[in-house]
Amino acid sequence: MESVESMEDFIFPFPGRELADQELSYDLCYKKIPERDRSVIVERAWQKGCQAAREIYEKYKGCMDFKKILEESGLTVTVKDVDYVAGTKRYFSDYVSGKKTVTLYLKSVQMWAEQNSLDLAEAENLILCHEYFHFLEMNQIGRTSKDYQVPMLKLGPLKIGQTGIHALSEIGAHAFAHTYYCELAERKE
Repeated sequence: MESVESMEDFIFPFPGRELADQELSYDLCYKKIPERDRSVIVERAWQKGCQAAREIYEKYKGCMDFKKILEESGLTVTVKDVDYVAGTKRYFSDYVSGKKTVTLYLKSVQMWAEQNSLDLAEAENLILCHEYFHFLEMNQIGRTSKDYQVPMLKLGPLKIGQTGIHALSEIGAHAFAHTYYCELAERKE
């Protein structure tokens, strides 16, 4: 699911590598990650997204139409004409793996498009690109959020349970979209 703390924090087309460390700091489990591991896990998540973008770009022969790519992958795109805000977060889309559906929240996407001087079709495509990475995580490459885990609960030396880092999945999705649009697409021109 794609959300942001504020529209101003979300730049075109998606945050670059320089903002990935900041993205990690927003994760609820951030303080549980040893400082020495933070830059390493961010870089791994970023590279996972970059590699996935290269593979999909080759697989679809440079296709830039993510509605088509999603359809060929068996996904349905649903559009809801709403500005979806929950608490302080605005959501542009979400991917539901069990239903093989990506939902676009049109009014939220329109606001983001206007802020970034994009036409609506281009904004939708960028958001779908981001969500496609989440589809890949669930169906092909594994959940990036589970690539590094921390204890759910720590009582002195006792560690109970494990949980992944959600921000790593978002970092991977940002890297996927950024690589697809800023590196690979530019080669075509």
